[in-house]
Amino acid sequence: MKNAAKTSTPTSFPEFPKNYSALCAILMPRTIHDEIELENVTDIIDLMAGHELTEDQADYLNTLATLAADFEDQNVPALQKLAPHELLTAHLGNIGMSASKWGELIGIDRSTASRLLRGERRLNATHIRNTAKALAIAPELLI
Repeated sequence: MKNAAKTSTPTSFPEFPKNYSALCAILMPRTIHDEIELENVTDIIDLMAGHELTEDQADYLNTLATLAADFEDQNVPALQKLAPHELLTAHLGNIGMSASKWGELIGIDRSTASRLLRGERRLNATHIRNTAKALAIAPELLI
């Protein structure tokens, strides 16, 4: 099998064709064999996602998403499950929220928030419920 090459795709959604055969001319949906092919597919997925699509565009996007998911299921190791306090600490870092601000949101003092985030104390049901509501995350992630 030959090595895949990075494809040239339209750079904005309005440039995308509206019908399936024209979409296939950009990138023919097929089994993904390597990271370059995955990148080609995900570039198109990223450009199409979040837009109002024609029926053909929706079918094409769903096909590419399925192919990408199949490749990732077979080739990308599963993420290690984090302890609830580690997940929460990482999430707060990702959204740029301090421990103090999080504590304020869920009704606890700064020192308690810090101890919870360091894993020195366990999150209780109230912490979990309030955090899930305040941060719009699934409570199961914090158990």
